[in-house]
Amino acid sequence: MTADESNTLVEAMSGIATILRQADPTDKAEVYRQLGIKLTYKPGLRLIQAEASPSGSCTKVCPRGDLNPHVR
Repeated sequence: MTADESNTLVEAMSGIATILRQADPTDKAEVYRQLGIKLTYKPGLRLIQAEASPSGSCTKVCPRGDLNPHVR
C-alpha cells in the first residue's frame, strides 16, 4: 500500500467515525451488527470492550479476485 493509499483510507475511516458518532443509536447498532462489531460497556471500569468478527470481509472473499493463483 502506498502512502497516498494509506492516507485515503485513513481519511475515509475518519469520515465514517464522524458519521457514526452522530448516527441514531438504532442505525448505529445495525451498522455494527453488519460489520460484525460488538461493543460492551463496563461501567465500573468506564471501559468499552470492542470485539470484531468480520464475516463478509476480505478474510473470506477478496473483491480483487485470487491474488495468488498458484496456491490451491
